[in-house]
Amino acid sequence: MDLHNTTPAAPQLIYSPTPVPVEQFVDGIRELSSGLITKQKIYDFLATYEIRAEDLERYKLWMPDRHTRNKVFRNEMIEAMVICWPIGAITPLHTHNGQLGWMTMIEGKLIVENYKQLGCNRPENQQVVGIDCLAGATRIEMQSLGTELCVPGGPLNTVDKTQTIHRIKNLEEWNERAVSVHVYSRPIDSCVVFDIEAGRCFRRDLKYDNEPAGPAA
Repeated sequence: MDLHNTTPAAPQLIYSPTPVPVEQFVDGIRELSSGLITKQKIYDFLATYEIRAEDLERYKLWMPDRHTRNKVFRNEMIEAMVICWPIGAITPLHTHNGQLGWMTMIEGKLIVENYKQLGCNRPENQQVVGIDCLAGATRIEMQSLGTELCVPGGPLNTVDKTQTIHRIKNLEEWNERAVSVHVYSRPIDSCVVFDIEAGRCFRRDLKYDNEPAGPAA
């Protein structure tokens, strides 16, 4: 699909979260993380509450050529962050290392391109305890599964533990910045990135842009 010519239809607005102080938002996330974390529980929380605009400002950090990941809260079980997307920002195609995840739009809109890995020449690297894959393949086969358009008030985009591989785009033609809030369980400090053109994959470290350089802890 040529996303510069065809854009998915806007999703129907299905929720209108109540803005709350960031401390109340974090308390709710922390409480949920102390119990059984399910896809639906976090979805319902994010469809009900969002960080109020005046508190959200402290987590906005803009770079001209890439998105930024800005930590709001993290413990052993869960992390919450604000991601800022300049015009034209695109993530690499990447995994989520067995996570559950939720993304809710605050400003602007984003396209999520979903893929499935059909095979690679290093399948033995996927048979590892506690991690999705060691990466290192030099020949990969991917299948496009379609796209989702994410907007404020629309359905939350979710990450599935079984196999989520996706790429997120803020198209230049929209000519607007975007802000989203993400919650993940459990937190991870690296992911597998796919370079389809080169036919390879590799592991990339993750960090928070609103903290000093180092692991995203």
